[in-house]
Amino acid sequence: MRWLVAVVVWVGLGVALPRAAHAYPQFQLSHDQTCVGCHVSPAGGGLLTENGRNMAESISQLGHAPELFYGAWTPPSWLTLGGDFRVLGGLFATPVVAAAAVPMQGELYAHATSGNFQVHLTGGVRPAQTGNTLATRAWSREHYVTWQQHPDELSGLYVRVGRFMPVFGLRLAEHPTYTRRYGGTPLFAETYGAAVEYVSPEFEIHGTGFIRDRLIDPVVDDSGGALYAEARVTESAAVGVEAMATASVDDQKYRGGVTGKLFVARIATMLQGELIVTQQNIDDSVTVRSLTGSLLASRFLTPWLLVDLGLGLHDGNVAVLHDDRDGVDLNVHYFVDSHLELVFNGRYEALGLGQGGPSGWFAAVQAHYRL
Repeated sequence: MRWLVAVVVWVGLGVALPRAAHAYPQFQLSHDQTCVGCHVSPAGGGLLTENGRNMAESISQLGHAPELFYGAWTPPSWLTLGGDFRVLGGLFATPVVAAAAVPMQGELYAHATSGNFQVHLTGGVRPAQTGNTLATRAWSREHYVTWQQHPDELSGLYVRVGRFMPVFGLRLAEHPTYTRRYGGTPLFAETYGAAVEYVSPEFEIHGTGFIRDRLIDPVVDDSGGALYAEARVTESAAVGVEAMATASVDDQKYRGGVTGKLFVARIATMLQGELIVTQQNIDDSVTVRSLTGSLLASRFLTPWLLVDLGLGLHDGNVAVLHDDRDGVDLNVHYFVDSHLELVFNGRYEALGLGQGGPSGWFAAVQAHYRL
């Protein structure tokens, strides 16, 4: 019966439009030191390892087998399969209040391993390009080849070549977060590149060079490079530094920032923060400097109920008064079983602390099903 439910959900949501499913950095330090402790990708997100599936079962209220299709079928040991499906509906004030239902994600994953090499493929549907609907309705958001130094260990060197998101910042799952939306890794910003990455419990470093995607109209029309390094200074604290330089036909952007993570065991709360400074050179005479920051506090009220409270700031031009966006976010994650998650997402956003224009908000409920 569970296998039948899984198939029905998969078919019913197969027409959903993709919204990238990333890792929950809220679990780092509180549950594991690195993203590769639970994910097959060195950057986190997407497919879970055996440890990640067991984690999904342990934090859910109803449990149930965390494997693909609740364990009804087991792929061969060299192959990992999965998928993510999301829908969302709620009220959005911009400032006019309207109700909307949004298909968010419908993607399948395949990850094959042979010795030191791995091949990863993500396939799904996407918003079609105007004038090229049939050819762009389906796509592969990520596809890359990885060489891993120690295939049977979580520590070591990784080299990736293909299409993926440059590793930068906190890598929060919530793509409306200011540091994601304005910090160089917005939704659909995956592109072709190469990355050299080293991950260990003590530190990790990711260097990525990338070029604009010439096969489709890209969301981010840039080529450049990104660097992110993070050190676990204690078992419950980490600090990181980041830099990104990009160039397009219209401008050049230079980003630099810092991150911080702290798990306060006494109150079972994870604190994360990120601050990014950006300089945009539009031509020889125009320079725009911006400031973007996020602060997120996360706490498990029960093993299966996670609450996030976040603050965000994006000042698109520090030289212009009341140009900033200021947001307060509330996310409540209910892990129903090892495959199903229900999420409340809410935000209140002001411009210039209320002096730059009308405020807006949204309140929505999201259903996330993992194969």
